[in-house]
Parts: sequence; C-alpha cells; structure tokens
Amino acid sequence: MTFDQIKTFLWVACLGGFRRAAERLNLSQPAVSTRIANLEQELRVPLFERGPGELILTKHGTLLL
Repeated sequence: MTFDQIKTFLWVACLGGFRRAAERLNLSQPAVSTRIANLEQELRVPLFERGPGELILTKHGTLLL
C-alpha cells in the first residue's frame, strides 16, 4: 500500500467518482482506476460498489476512510 494509493482512494471517496478524482489529482482516469484496483487487490477486499453512474463505498471502504 502506497501513499499515492491512499491519497487516490481518499479523493475518489470524497468526490464520488474516478473521473473527478483524476481531474483533481491531474491524472488520467485509467491511472486512478489502476491505483484503486491495485489497492483493492493488495487488501483483498472491494472498496467500492460500482454501478451505472454510481459509486458507493463498501463496508471495507468505509472502514479504510
């Protein structure tokens, strides 16, 4: 787990989306998605529930936040 992954997670959670976090962090949306996917893989839990136009923190995501 890296500082960049945690910072990215925080911005995704606070802003409610990968695109908004990417804009805030001056990164591409795929870069943000990769950081979150790597963090989820390392923690072995999903942090977000992804739906059409919706992003919700899971129980584990809420605990991490």
